[in-house]
Amino acid sequence: MAWKKVESYSFGFSTADKKFWLYYTLQGANTTTQVFLSPTQFSAAAQLFGSATSVNYQTTGNYFASAPRVL
Repeated sequence: MAWKKVESYSFGFSTADKKFWLYYTLQGANTTTQVFLSPTQFSAAAQLFGSATSVNYQTTGNYFASAPRVL
């Protein structure tokens, strides 16, 4: 498994097209990726990114996960 830290991200919504999206850049990457999301996916992703101290991306399985928290 290859994990990469999400270095930066932003969310967007087009009022004209009624589309939600997520832009993200992985650590060490020179490009930013755009992903279009359903309203449910947008809400879940915003919750994950907003409440996590850090977010990682699993490049083999293509999913996001919050970084572990120390309790």
